[in-house]
Amino acid sequence: MKRIIALLLSLCAVFALTACNDEGEKKAGNEPTVIKLATQHPIEHMAHKAAERVKARIEKETEGRVQVKIYPANQLGDASQIYEEVIRGSIDAAHITVPDQFDSRLGAGFLPYIARDYDQIREVFASDAFLPQQMSKMHDELGVKFFSYFGEGFIGVGTVEPLENVTKPGTEKGMMIRVPGLDVFKFGAEELGFRTSSLPYADTYSALQTGVVKGWLGGPPNLNYLGFRDVIKYYYQYNVNFESTQYVMNKDKFMGIPEADRKVVEDAFVEEGQQSFLMAESEDQMYRKKLEEAGIKVTMLTTQELEECAAYVRDKAWKRLEKNLTPELLEGILNSY
Repeated sequence: MKRIIALLLSLCAVFALTACNDEGEKKAGNEPTVIKLATQHPIEHMAHKAAERVKARIEKETEGRVQVKIYPANQLGDASQIYEEVIRGSIDAAHITVPDQFDSRLGAGFLPYIARDYDQIREVFASDAFLPQQMSKMHDELGVKFFSYFGEGFIGVGTVEPLENVTKPGTEKGMMIRVPGLDVFKFGAEELGFRTSSLPYADTYSALQTGVVKGWLGGPPNLNYLGFRDVIKYYYQYNVNFESTQYVMNKDKFMGIPEADRKVVEDAFVEEGQQSFLMAESEDQMYRKKLEEAGIKVTMLTTQELEECAAYVRDKAWKRLEKNLTPELLEGILNSY
């Protein structure tokens, strides 16, 4: 009898352990995939609202099997750090200005006059266009999945004094302006006719106040309004560069998501990226109006004037950028129009 009781107790223990293991495996199998999404944008920026829409869509359409945790405002590091962590896989996905330290061609989206206006920018950055397809290949070589460009606005020039020869590219504009310390910005401004200084962004406001520079290039209308409306008196919508960021994800993380859910993730990022160009155009219009309401004179160039500036700068500045961006890449972009 003792042996029978002992045997029964042993069998009960085995069944209990099996049940616990089955329950544990079942629970583990139901654990959602979490995508850690790092961004450089503050929560009031339109890009953060886009990130929230991406999150909501993915979680709804996968019925919670894939969840997104957003880390905004460079909480996980600056763009260079974030991109390196995406390559390593310690950060799953990112919405950032992708650095060009791993491949100089990754900065091609900032080419001066990569597009004349929003009609052209939507052609150049369309998902099936030449540049995004090439960008996808470049990221893939680094173990990164590229989803889409995200448009944030056309860059103009804010000044404290009126410009000379506004619509004549290659002709002296009568002042020195601050530009970001990258050739894609510097060469474009120089070919338009500006003298340039690559001051740090943090010093730009005081440099405009003290007359160290008389203008600055590096931001769309929203940034001119939010950061410089108290010091600039004029704003010129040259469209010389386009402010863009990118949606990217660690390739192994992306491929580890079940195929059906993987498509949901990709569609959410791609479609939000493509929609951004309409939002950016609307934001440009809204903030130009705000600049005018703040007493700043806004000058718009006509389509013909923009085309003349674009043709001149592409001919001159792009040749100076061939070493880093390659003639093949530049030619392919030109053929996108």
